[in-house]
Amino acid sequence: MVFASGVSVSGYVCMVAGCGNAVYARGLCRHHYDRDRYAGSPIIPFRTRLCPIGHYFQPSRVDQIFCSGRHRSKYKRLSDKDPVKYPPNPETPLFVKQVEAEDIEPDIRVESFTDADVIAECDGVCAVCGKRVDVDSFGPDGPAFKWKVPLEKSRQATLANRLLVHNRCL
Repeated sequence: MVFASGVSVSGYVCMVAGCGNAVYARGLCRHHYDRDRYAGSPIIPFRTRLCPIGHYFQPSRVDQIFCSGRHRSKYKRLSDKDPVKYPPNPETPLFVKQVEAEDIEPDIRVESFTDADVIAECDGVCAVCGKRVDVDSFGPDGPAFKWKVPLEKSRQATLANRLLVHNRCL
Protein backbone atom coordinates (compact mmCIF):
# COMPACT_ATOMS: atom_id res chain seq x y z
CA MET A 1 0.00 0.00 0.00
CA VAL A 2 1.43 3.42 -0.95
CA PHE A 3 0.07 6.72 0.36
CA ALA A 4 0.35 10.22 -1.08
CA SER A 5 3.84 10.72 0.33
CA GLY A 6 5.06 7.73 -1.66
CA VAL A 7 6.04 5.79 1.45
CA SER A 8 5.12 2.14 1.45
CA VAL A 9 3.59 1.25 4.81
CA SER A 10 2.36 -2.30 4.36
CA GLY A 11 3.61 -4.73 6.96
CA TYR A 12 4.27 -2.13 9.67
CA VAL A 13 2.60 -1.94 13.08
CA CYS A 14 1.49 1.22 14.94
CA MET A 15 4.31 2.70 17.02
CA VAL A 16 2.15 3.41 20.09
CA ALA A 17 3.04 0.96 22.84
CA GLY A 18 0.46 -1.82 23.13
CA CYS A 19 -1.26 -1.11 19.80
CA GLY A 20 -0.97 -3.82 17.17
CA ASN A 21 -2.97 -2.22 14.34
CA ALA A 22 -1.58 -1.71 10.85
CA VAL A 23 0.11 1.60 10.05
CA TYR A 24 -2.00 4.24 8.33
CA ALA A 25 0.34 7.28 8.22
CA ARG A 26 3.46 8.60 10.00
CA GLY A 27 3.97 5.30 11.81
CA LEU A 28 0.55 5.42 13.50
CA CYS A 29 -2.64 3.44 12.94
CA ARG A 30 -5.79 5.28 11.81
CA HIS A 31 -7.11 5.68 15.36
CA HIS A 32 -3.88 7.11 16.81
CA TYR A 33 -3.17 9.22 13.71
CA ASP A 34 -6.61 10.90 13.93
CA ARG A 35 -6.20 11.37 17.66
CA ASP A 36 -2.78 12.97 17.13
CA ARG A 37 -4.19 15.34 14.48
CA TYR A 38 -7.20 16.41 16.54
CA ALA A 39 -5.85 16.37 20.09
CA GLY A 40 -2.10 16.83 19.64
CA SER A 41 -1.21 13.49 21.20
CA PRO A 42 -1.90 9.94 20.04
CA ILE A 43 -2.42 8.80 23.63
CA ILE A 44 -5.71 9.35 25.51
CA PRO A 45 -5.22 11.53 28.62
CA PHE A 46 -5.93 10.16 32.10
CA ARG A 47 -9.06 11.87 33.53
CA THR A 48 -10.45 11.68 37.05
CA ARG A 49 -13.38 13.42 38.71
CA LEU A 50 -14.78 13.47 42.24
CA CYS A 51 -18.29 12.05 42.34
CA PRO A 52 -20.56 14.35 44.43
CA ILE A 53 -21.36 11.35 46.64
CA GLY A 54 -17.73 11.10 47.65
CA HIS A 55 -15.13 9.12 45.68
CA TYR A 56 -12.97 9.50 42.57
CA PHE A 57 -13.75 7.78 39.28
CA GLN A 58 -12.61 7.85 35.66
CA PRO A 59 -15.35 9.43 33.52
CA SER A 60 -15.94 7.97 30.08
CA ARG A 61 -17.14 11.39 28.85
CA VAL A 62 -16.03 14.88 29.84
CA ASP A 63 -19.57 15.86 30.89
CA GLN A 64 -20.13 12.80 33.12
CA ILE A 65 -20.76 14.07 36.68
CA PHE A 66 -21.68 10.87 38.55
CA CYS A 67 -19.90 7.53 38.62
CA SER A 68 -23.12 5.52 38.39
CA GLY A 69 -26.88 5.77 38.08
CA ARG A 70 -27.25 4.73 41.71
CA HIS A 71 -25.18 7.71 42.89
CA ARG A 72 -27.05 10.05 40.54
CA SER A 73 -30.38 8.91 42.04
CA LYS A 74 -29.04 9.21 45.58
CA TYR A 75 -27.78 12.74 44.92
CA LYS A 76 -31.15 13.68 43.37
CA ARG A 77 -32.98 12.52 46.52
CA LEU A 78 -30.55 14.48 48.73
CA SER A 79 -30.95 17.55 46.49
CA ASP A 80 -34.75 17.37 46.82
CA LYS A 81 -34.45 17.36 50.62
CA ASP A 82 -31.77 20.07 50.96
CA PRO A 83 -31.16 22.11 47.76
CA VAL A 84 -28.81 24.55 49.56
CA LYS A 85 -26.35 21.86 50.67
CA TYR A 86 -26.81 19.77 47.51
CA PRO A 87 -27.30 22.08 44.49
CA PRO A 88 -29.13 20.58 41.47
CA ASN A 89 -26.07 20.98 39.21
CA PRO A 90 -22.97 20.21 41.31
CA GLU A 91 -19.65 21.63 40.17
CA THR A 92 -17.02 18.93 40.26
CA PRO A 93 -13.61 19.66 38.73
CA LEU A 94 -12.21 17.34 36.09
CA PHE A 95 -8.56 16.49 36.68
CA VAL A 96 -6.68 15.74 33.47
CA LYS A 97 -3.19 14.29 33.37
CA GLN A 98 -1.72 13.90 29.93
CA VAL A 99 -0.16 10.47 29.70
CA GLU A 100 3.41 10.78 28.50
CA ALA A 101 5.24 8.15 26.53
CA GLU A 102 7.61 7.69 29.48
CA ASP A 103 4.68 6.53 31.63
CA ILE A 104 3.85 3.73 29.21
CA GLU A 105 7.21 2.70 27.86
CA PRO A 106 10.13 4.27 29.76
CA ASP A 107 12.94 3.03 27.50
CA ILE A 108 13.68 4.11 23.96
CA ARG A 109 13.85 1.13 21.63
CA VAL A 110 17.13 1.48 19.73
CA GLU A 111 18.15 -0.46 16.66
CA SER A 112 21.60 -0.13 15.11
CA PHE A 113 21.58 0.78 11.42
CA THR A 114 23.58 2.92 9.00
CA ASP A 115 22.62 5.57 6.48
CA ALA A 116 23.19 2.97 3.74
CA ASP A 117 20.55 0.77 5.41
CA VAL A 118 18.05 3.64 5.34
CA ILE A 119 18.82 4.34 1.67
CA ALA A 120 18.36 0.66 0.81
CA GLU A 121 15.11 0.45 2.82
CA CYS A 122 13.66 3.50 1.02
CA ASP A 123 14.99 2.38 -2.41
CA GLY A 124 16.76 5.74 -2.81
CA VAL A 125 13.44 7.61 -3.17
CA CYS A 126 12.56 10.77 -1.21
CA ALA A 127 9.64 10.18 1.18
CA VAL A 128 8.31 13.74 0.69
CA CYS A 129 8.39 14.37 -3.06
CA GLY A 130 8.83 10.82 -4.41
CA LYS A 131 11.86 11.63 -6.61
CA ARG A 132 15.25 9.88 -6.61
CA VAL A 133 17.84 11.14 -4.12
CA ASP A 134 21.42 11.66 -5.35
CA VAL A 135 23.34 9.98 -2.55
CA ASP A 136 26.71 11.36 -3.72
CA SER A 137 25.57 15.01 -3.70
CA PHE A 138 25.93 17.48 -0.84
CA GLY A 139 23.59 20.09 -2.34
CA PRO A 140 19.81 20.35 -2.25
CA ASP A 141 19.45 17.02 -4.11
CA GLY A 142 21.63 15.26 -1.53
CA PRO A 143 20.39 12.86 1.12
CA ALA A 144 19.01 13.88 4.49
CA PHE A 145 17.35 11.73 7.07
CA LYS A 146 14.41 12.38 9.38
CA TRP A 147 12.15 10.46 11.72
CA LYS A 148 8.77 9.27 10.43
CA VAL A 149 7.30 9.76 13.92
CA PRO A 150 9.34 12.03 16.24
CA LEU A 151 11.29 10.22 18.95
CA GLU A 152 9.36 12.09 21.67
CA LYS A 153 6.16 10.37 20.53
CA SER A 154 7.30 7.01 19.19
CA ARG A 155 10.23 6.29 21.56
CA GLN A 156 11.69 4.09 18.80
CA ALA A 157 14.98 4.81 17.09
CA THR A 158 14.58 2.04 14.54
CA LEU A 159 15.09 1.60 10.82
CA ALA A 160 11.31 1.38 10.32
CA ASN A 161 10.97 4.87 11.83
CA ARG A 162 13.67 6.49 9.65
CA LEU A 163 13.00 8.21 6.29
CA LEU A 164 15.22 9.31 3.42
CA VAL A 165 14.49 12.81 2.07
CA HIS A 166 16.20 15.47 -0.04
CA ASN A 167 18.00 18.30 1.75
CA ARG A 168 15.53 20.71 0.13
CA CYS A 169 12.52 18.70 1.36
CA LEU A 170 13.44 18.91 5.07
